[in-house]
Amino acid sequence: MDAFALALSYGIKKINLQNVLITAVTVGLFHFFMPLLGNYVGISIFEYTIIKPRYVLFIVFLILSIDMFTHFFEENPKIRPLNVIGTILFAISVSIDSFSVGIGISYIYDNIILVVSSFCIISLLFTIFGFYLGKRLSNGVGKYSFLIGSITLFLYSIFILTK
Repeated sequence: MDAFALALSYGIKKINLQNVLITAVTVGLFHFFMPLLGNYVGISIFEYTIIKPRYVLFIVFLILSIDMFTHFFEENPKIRPLNVIGTILFAISVSIDSFSVGIGISYIYDNIILVVSSFCIISLLFTIFGFYLGKRLSNGVGKYSFLIGSITLFLYSIFILTK
């Protein structure tokens, strides 16, 4: 959702198609590898401690929802040029939460490769869709995607806690 929201903001600036595709593929790759790395760390943590994965997931999703909610109130989000460094920073900023989700993902799903492949494809498509919609819509719409994402993550965090 954050990849979509940020791409929506960038799309308003009319980024060319080559930069859109490179950025989307980079975001997809980061959404593949970050949860894998997080899962490796998570397995190590949960194997040697008494911490329950669902509490970690609850906290991660709650923090992400609060973070997205605060972005809703920003007047002018910072938009960097999509050169090599800008593209990598874009991908890292929207994928860092995938690392934290990866920490507890094996608690929810058994087939990690299927999950991270889904993350990869969906984030790639959401990024492209965000750029496309941003090109078609006005500045105000980008803010509401943060609000919708925040509410979705908050509800999911509650679901994880009560599961």
